[in-house]
Amino acid sequence: MYPKKSQCIRATSEARYSRFISAALIAATLSFTASSVSAGETEAKRTEQLPPVPEAPALSLGRGTTLLAQAETAHSGKQGAKVPKVNVDQNGVILKGYDPVAYFKQGRAIKGEPKYSTTYEGAVYYFASAADKREFDKNPAKYKPQYGGYCANGMTKGKLADIDPNQFFIYKGKLYVCTGPRELKNFQAKPDIKIKKADKNWEFYQPPSIPGYLGLVFKINPKVAISACDFSESAKSA
Repeated sequence: MYPKKSQCIRATSEARYSRFISAALIAATLSFTASSVSAGETEAKRTEQLPPVPEAPALSLGRGTTLLAQAETAHSGKQGAKVPKVNVDQNGVILKGYDPVAYFKQGRAIKGEPKYSTTYEGAVYYFASAADKREFDKNPAKYKPQYGGYCANGMTKGKLADIDPNQFFIYKGKLYVCTGPRELKNFQAKPDIKIKKADKNWEFYQPPSIPGYLGLVFKINPKVAISACDFSESAKSA
């Protein structure tokens, strides 16, 4: 005797429901196992991980010289993303508004104008003419001040110091600005040695470019997503 149509439908439904429950239980077990393993690894390595960069103490550069400030954090699309530190005023203008191209082309400090401006690496640059702006836009890295527009002599000590735009020094095709005449004279005395030291110190103010930079640890915990709809579709095709 063949089963009735209602009995067939009921049997099929019960079979589909059974397969769905089994698959869900298996997925939940896998998710719990993965989470347990991840938690165990985190607990085992907790003492080896360093604190996040913003909470880390000031870095010592040796012989009593202390890094007085860390690179600032700025949000640029992604939360926590960092950008290079720059010496700008309340309007975001670098070099106190002086024309960076004029240092190279005319050998002197010339005040720029807001109508000739451009933005590069988070700083606004003013220029004395449209021609200087075009020149800068072609190759901004060539004309930008070193160390984000902070005092070059101060950076040899790992310090961020403000500048006098009239105290500048162009050496090997790069622009260096200093706080005052004394700092400029000190920096110019042995430029190769000073620049090497300042370059090394400036690295600590740059945003991290690789995982693990300055003790920053990146870890992804495995997660298993369970979709009831997927199981439902699988049951229907069974």
